Amino acid sequence: MQGNDTFERVQSALAGVEAEFDAAQTHGMLCGMLSTPEPLKPATWIARVLVNTEPKGEEARECLTELGAVFERTLAQIDDEELGFELLLPSDSAAITERAKALGHWCDGFLYGIGVGALKPDAKLPRDVQEGLRDLGEIAQVEINPDAAEENEQAYAQLVEYVRVVSLLVIESLRGPRKPAPEAKSPPSEPKRTLH
Repeated sequence: MQGNDTFERVQSALAGVEAEFDAAQTHGMLCGMLSTPEPLKPATWIARVLVNTEPKGEEARECLTELGAVFERTLAQIDDEELGFELLLPSDSAAITERAKALGHWCDGFLYGIGVGALKPDAKLPRDVQEGLRDLGEIAQVEINPDAAEENEQAYAQLVEYVRVVSLLVIESLRGPRKPAPEAKSPPSEPKRTLH
């Protein structure tokens, strides 16, 4: 979702209803809540996002429309066999400090979402998932050195990709195997065998 105006639209819609969370946090929270084996209803996530707000009128409609679109797009991306999942972050034209802060907020939201939606207190997690969650907690505290512009860009790009991969690993591990996956995989593999 980088490089387009989705982030700005969601950010503006959330600001319009005075939400406590920003666009990156809400997307991270959604991805964390989607880690549960039980299907997540959009209203459950939206209620968390809009906690302590009383949205009314056009602002409320705009916010619900944007959040609904983010929910559908994210669900489709998480289930995408081609791994087309992307984090909802500011576009690459935004200042590196703003992007780094948003990445930290995304990780913070993801961990929050897992806590409220997926992770049981006594859950026994695989080691790589434990390490991934720990890393996301550290990335949530990330700070940028304003004097190292080129190094910051490289480090940021690497962190975004790492967070993307780790969050998919965590989601897959906590959700368990997807039911439609075997059906979706078998038809494409049949023709490939007959062509060779």
